[in-house]
Amino acid sequence: MTGTPDVRPAPGRGGDGPLALKLARGRAASLAAVAVAALGGSALITVGGVVADTGVRSVLPAGRLAGADVVVTAPQSVEVPEDLDIALPERAPVPGTVVDALAELPEVGLAVGDVGFQAAVLGEDGPVAGADPRAAGHGWSSASLAGGGVLTGEPPSAPDEVVLDRASAGASGAEVGGEVRLVAGGRVAAYRLTGVLDTPAPLILVDDSTAADLAGRSEGPREGTVDLVGLHAAEGVTDAELRSAVEASAVFGEHGLVALGGDRRGDAESPGAAAARPELVAIAASLSGTVLIVTGFTVAGALSVSVAAQRRDLALLRAVGATPRQIRRLVAFPNLIATALALPFGVAAGYLLGDGALRGLAALGMTPAGLPAVLGPAPGPAAAVLTLLAVWAACAGAVRRTARAAPVDALAESVAEPRAPGRARTWAGTVLLVLSVAASAPALVLDATEAVAGAAVASLVAAVGLALAGPALVRRVSGFAVRLLPARVSPLTWLAVQNLHGHSVRVAGAASALAMTVAFTLGQTYAQTSLSAAGDAQRAAGEKADLVVTAPGLGGVPAGLAEEVRRSPAVEEAVAVTPTAVVGAGGFALPGEEPGTTHMEAAAQVVGPGAQRVLDLDVVEGDLGRLSGRTVAVSASAARHFGTGLGETFAFRTGDGARVDAEVVAVYRRDLGYGSVTLPSDLARGHVTGDADARLLVLAAPGQEDEARRVLEAAAEDHPGAEVAEAGAAEEGARGPDAAAVLNLVVLLALVGYMVLSVANRLAAQTLQRQGEVDALRAIGMTPGQTRSVLRREAAMIALGANAAGLLAVLFPLLCVGVALLGRPFPAGPLWPVPAAVLGVSAVAWLCVAVPARRLTTSPTRR
Repeated sequence: MTGTPDVRPAPGRGGDGPLALKLARGRAASLAAVAVAALGGSALITVGGVVADTGVRSVLPAGRLAGADVVVTAPQSVEVPEDLDIALPERAPVPGTVVDALAELPEVGLAVGDVGFQAAVLGEDGPVAGADPRAAGHGWSSASLAGGGVLTGEPPSAPDEVVLDRASAGASGAEVGGEVRLVAGGRVAAYRLTGVLDTPAPLILVDDSTAADLAGRSEGPREGTVDLVGLHAAEGVTDAELRSAVEASAVFGEHGLVALGGDRRGDAESPGAAAARPELVAIAASLSGTVLIVTGFTVAGALSVSVAAQRRDLALLRAVGATPRQIRRLVAFPNLIATALALPFGVAAGYLLGDGALRGLAALGMTPAGLPAVLGPAPGPAAAVLTLLAVWAACAGAVRRTARAAPVDALAESVAEPRAPGRARTWAGTVLLVLSVAASAPALVLDATEAVAGAAVASLVAAVGLALAGPALVRRVSGFAVRLLPARVSPLTWLAVQNLHGHSVRVAGAASALAMTVAFTLGQTYAQTSLSAAGDAQRAAGEKADLVVTAPGLGGVPAGLAEEVRRSPAVEEAVAVTPTAVVGAGGFALPGEEPGTTHMEAAAQVVGPGAQRVLDLDVVEGDLGRLSGRTVAVSASAARHFGTGLGETFAFRTGDGARVDAEVVAVYRRDLGYGSVTLPSDLARGHVTGDADARLLVLAAPGQEDEARRVLEAAAEDHPGAEVAEAGAAEEGARGPDAAAVLNLVVLLALVGYMVLSVANRLAAQTLQRQGEVDALRAIGMTPGQTRSVLRREAAMIALGANAAGLLAVLFPLLCVGVALLGRPFPAGPLWPVPAAVLGVSAVAWLCVAVPARRLTTSPTRR
């Protein structure tokens, strides 16, 4: 009798899904490890995407420019063909003739030239918080740009009259017709409050001619210029038609202007805030590489556990004719399902964390507080696709050996690990370890920031190299340990060492992941602390002043204060210092480029005459006393970057984009503490927003320190908002926490937390898969306590090896950082991160083996 044949779909012919799910039964622990790795990885990638998306698409509120239909400004960035454009931190001026030319266009109903000057309202307790005091004051004609608020009173018509917004007027305690005290143009004076404008934007409005005088537009380098031009459309003209007409005008193209409409008007109000938006893209880009590497290797580690749990089933499938492609699909299917189930939670967490990250960046001052987060649709799907691709690639790599092996070899390897780790993997790991050393060595001759970046990359490369070369290293080290074991060693210790030697691939996976955690944590931590310590040391060594005067609430040191204190016999020197930035073309080039085409922004400072008496920049060539007129001092590293030197001409752009050619009169070393470029005040005048000095460094006459302090405190009483402090204390207080250091610390904690959680899941899953080994040991007479002791000893050895490997991997990079930044063969920073990392890794290794081991030994033995 002929029966009906049992026809079933072959793997890859419609039966992959059900068969894959059957293979996954009982593998919940390994699939959970994959899900956790995917969840954390997708969250971190989403955070980076949210930050980058905000940098690209977010817009600042229009604020006091909400009433303008179109705002015309000068370009606020330097075009960089080889990279992102460099945003300018200072206000770039617009020629005043542009206002008249745009007013003649038929589509323009009204053109307003807006200027800003240093201004602050003084209340009973000092300056009233409001807009950026460096440019909070404006002319009355700018009131029309604020959106048509109701005016109570009259417009200002005399030099001593002012109109305030309602909030500022209320904080000052003045009524319309009464007196209000202002700091305008750096000078304290009494003004008559002629009106109050009901508008949400903070405003300090004087008559237009007074505003031009206070803003330095009546004479000097910015004579006849305005900050921006606000345009109102003529009747019947839409905003789009107005913008098109402006962009088509001759004056627009002649001066290379920028027309901003709609949501983009907010960029014109605060160039510094708008300049911070590209920083978000740069931050996301700088972190994305590390995040993707860590995520990729964490996911791959979790996948290796999942595949190891299915090796016997996969080998049997190979023996009955399954093809390598079918094996790969059977492995990938359940892991991709587990990943897909975890992705919604990871992406959702990433959006929440991304919003929190942006708020944290704003709190650190790295982005404007008013910049709204963009929680768009792109980061989530992008993170999901990248995570799924990482899981798919990790599946292909983890099952590669089993899928390509002959059926007989696959069955043999399903019982015991292959005797020799893969040569390609070992060689790749060895090459990466060598490259990590090569990446660290240039730090001895490169600049400080490049040295830190090189060390951070080197430590990560070394950790990846350990992950690849780990099985070979574990096999050699454990084999060496087996030969060295004394005859009287405990049988349990002997068995633990033999287990490590016989399962080098499994052991290396856990040990290398823990070693990566140690190397990454210590490498990133000590690179940053060394950079901060080097900057602090340079500032401490270079500060010759005794006292510092600041006035952050006023937008800068009051005008005339320096001349006032210099007249005292107790003061030997008083020098104004203001931070800014410059942009120059580097003297090096990428392959195929002409030298001098690689642009770079450099931190700079503006100093007044006599700077050499209050600052020691460690000048190696030239004389800082010659800093005057069209001259400049540069650091040695900047001289190398920009291809210039003593006596040569340095071509650069100031913070507002003006082109300057200046002679280099001094070269110095202390750029970490004082910036890469130092400009004289007469050269920088008109190129810094508000033209107010940020700090006044005061050197007391010998033996007159107390008298000098009394003189300064008396002067500060005459200038409300001015503050006097010791030089060192003022520097520390002004800097506060290093924003970059705090950002790196937060990112480091997030990545380390993700790595530790994933490694813990992986170790626990690996231990739970050893039920067969535990049953075999119990079957030959070992007690549950002895079995747990073997597993705990293995965990201790794994922790010891991981800590040793991680410390060795990061040792040379940090040695190079110490020599490059501090002149000593070790980094700066507290010692506690080392024992903390070692103890943390040891605790993870111990708990993630000991806890599952108790579960294994208390369950009934299967014979």
